[in-house]
Amino acid sequence: MEGHYDKSGPADLYLFGWVNNVTQEVTGIKLPGGLSFLVHQDFDAPITGLNAFPEEDRPGQVNAVFQFYHIMIAIGMFLIGLSVYASFLWWRGTLFDKRWLLKIFAFSVLLPQIANQVGWFAAEMGRQPWIVYGHLRTSDGFSQEVSSNQILFSLILFLVVYAILFLLFIYSVNKKIKHGPYDEAENPDEFLKYV
Repeated sequence: MEGHYDKSGPADLYLFGWVNNVTQEVTGIKLPGGLSFLVHQDFDAPITGLNAFPEEDRPGQVNAVFQFYHIMIAIGMFLIGLSVYASFLWWRGTLFDKRWLLKIFAFSVLLPQIANQVGWFAAEMGRQPWIVYGHLRTSDGFSQEVSSNQILFSLILFLVVYAILFLLFIYSVNKKIKHGPYDEAENPDEFLKYV
């Protein structure tokens, strides 16, 4: 199924797909009129397409924004589904009998971190070429007083700090998983180790 982002009219909601930046066509699995419904609660309501804006005011990497956004949403839907399924098993009293599910939970703690990062990429790439839409372009927003070496150093420093925080997060989660569940009411001192 293909769509084109040249027209203003009812817009489809793509569950999965690929955007060809050259031909400006979207190929994938879609819900016809789904985006129009999300925005206006009407499957036939018009949505303004990207080509209604001047080319210099559009993001350059539309497919990257599309993919990052869909990864973020897929992770969110997966985690919601996982939580609902686990709640059902807990209600039936069989949650802790499903070791495969508990292993999925152990690894799924990384998914919100990934969703956060790809959401950030989608937001930052999607707002290009603007810092403040209609007022300040990215090309006009950089400081003349900061050198490229200073920017590189700050990016490396952020990378190091976030890597250390990530390792501490993994260490804490691993320690908690190895310890296993405990009863807060029976042993409050044990709870304080993890606060």
